Amino acid sequence: MDPLIVFDCERVLANRFALAVAAAARSRSLNRGAEPRLEMRGATASEIALKEIAQRSFLPDELALFLIEPAEAKPSREPTIRFRGGGRHAAAAPVSDLPEAVH
Repeated sequence: MDPLIVFDCERVLANRFALAVAAAARSRSLNRGAEPRLEMRGATASEIALKEIAQRSFLPDELALFLIEPAEAKPSREPTIRFRGGGRHAAAAPVSDLPEAVH
């Protein structure tokens, strides 16, 4: 397989995780009998799937599941942190008095 094909795929799907999931889904469907959109003799299903993604030989709605859209701006609600004793005094965990090292 051409190692530069992944760089070509990243122009279509910038997120590598989304690329891996999309290529896996397409290669799985090719293994189950789907028609390849590119004619590649002797190529594996994963090579065909990556090449199809790199050459944009799919409908836009087919990869819609793998594209990450920005979430709508929601007001952030940070949890309220309460310290015992009002947080005025810091207490460290007790240290062992044993002189031996534990391995």
